[in-house]
Amino acid sequence: MTLCFSARIKEISLFTFVLLSLFSCKKDTQSVGAEFVSRNQFDTKFDTTIVLNAYSVKMDSVITSKLTAYALGSLYDPFLGISKATLVTQVGLAGNGFSWEGATKLDSVVLQLRFRTATKTDGTALPDYYGNKDAVHTFKVYLLDEALSRDSSYYSTRNYKTNGIEMGSFTGKLNFTDSVTIKLGTEKVIIPPHIRISMNSTFNSLLFNGELNGAFLNDSKFKEAIKGLVIVDETNVSSGEGAITYLKLTSDVTALTAFYKDSMAADFPIFGGITGNEASYNYYEHMNVPNQLLQQSFMGQHRDTGFVQPLTGCKLRVELPNLFSALNNPKIVINGAEMIFTPMNGSFQSPFTLPESMSLLASDSLGKNTFLKDQIFESSLYYGGVLTNNQYKFNIVRHLQNLLDQNKMGYNYNYGLNLIIRADDPLTAQRAILDTRKNSGSFKLKLTYTLIK
Repeated sequence: MTLCFSARIKEISLFTFVLLSLFSCKKDTQSVGAEFVSRNQFDTKFDTTIVLNAYSVKMDSVITSKLTAYALGSLYDPFLGISKATLVTQVGLAGNGFSWEGATKLDSVVLQLRFRTATKTDGTALPDYYGNKDAVHTFKVYLLDEALSRDSSYYSTRNYKTNGIEMGSFTGKLNFTDSVTIKLGTEKVIIPPHIRISMNSTFNSLLFNGELNGAFLNDSKFKEAIKGLVIVDETNVSSGEGAITYLKLTSDVTALTAFYKDSMAADFPIFGGITGNEASYNYYEHMNVPNQLLQQSFMGQHRDTGFVQPLTGCKLRVELPNLFSALNNPKIVINGAEMIFTPMNGSFQSPFTLPESMSLLASDSLGKNTFLKDQIFESSLYYGGVLTNNQYKFNIVRHLQNLLDQNKMGYNYNYGLNLIIRADDPLTAQRAILDTRKNSGSFKLKLTYTLIK
């Protein structure tokens, strides 16, 4: 009983303290606030002296084995060069002890890759591609020549190994809207829009002989025999052409489907991604990148044009070299810090549309990405980054105040900022070209602070 009584007294005391705190705050604001400000000589200022240096650098490598969607395709951006996304994935067994039930051969084998089926926060559908939707693609499939593990993390720069023998191919335009009807005996099956890549006789024989060779005993045996598939876009794209499409690996449509005995079909599943059973990852490449576009972190010179490209293309570094000298008064308290980025006019005509959002991150001493305190402690609505009225705006009050506070204690963590397009959620290939001229008004830091004298 004594413990309960003591706890109750503490609860009442805490409640009383909260009430007194609330009322005292109210009293300060209404009755003594103006007098207090006057007596302590608060002086709110708007600062325009912070120097911003901006230039583009190579984006960090990212983990692509835990994505919500996967990229596939080639695109030649007139400003940034060629971007390629290759899909590497395991394939699962149709079922332990699977059998062809006496079939003497396979009629055909098709690799099916479902387009992304995801929605934005407002309920509208996310796009299935970036670039020219009518682009002609040449996809080729090769056997993976190394083992993967679904428990491992694979990065976007990890190259793949194949034996170089083509196992399937597709050439043509992609149909993002029409379903496909397949006849299985007397039945017709309707499958939603997807990519269909026909596998060749070499692969068909390999798959068919899996039962005889013991590869169908269980999934582990199957993955020893067929370690995985590598799907590459080998299209020879010209400037301004091509497209990168987004695929869903958590779909029963995405599979390696074998047809046999006229009316039979077996799905060897490809269930990859963040919740998948099969190890899968994207390998990104960037070629024909214009000279001088990318510089080295901490060594770059300011450029009037800034480039930000996803799929590990490039990020924009923003450095504030005179931050501490411009705000050298130890009694400064920052109460507003908004950084604004504006896309360059003429840089985002269709099909090169702008990303709906970007992220402004802190930088470590090596130029790598780290989180801002504003991202961690504030709401996403406050932090910003969504394209609004043709601008991207970010509130970074906590970050800048922390830099000043640390500097007062003798630490310099002013390593700059990194503007990026997120690697996932949602996956996108959309890029942004920014007007970073210092005197244009479209690239600036709007800073307000209070000076307590």
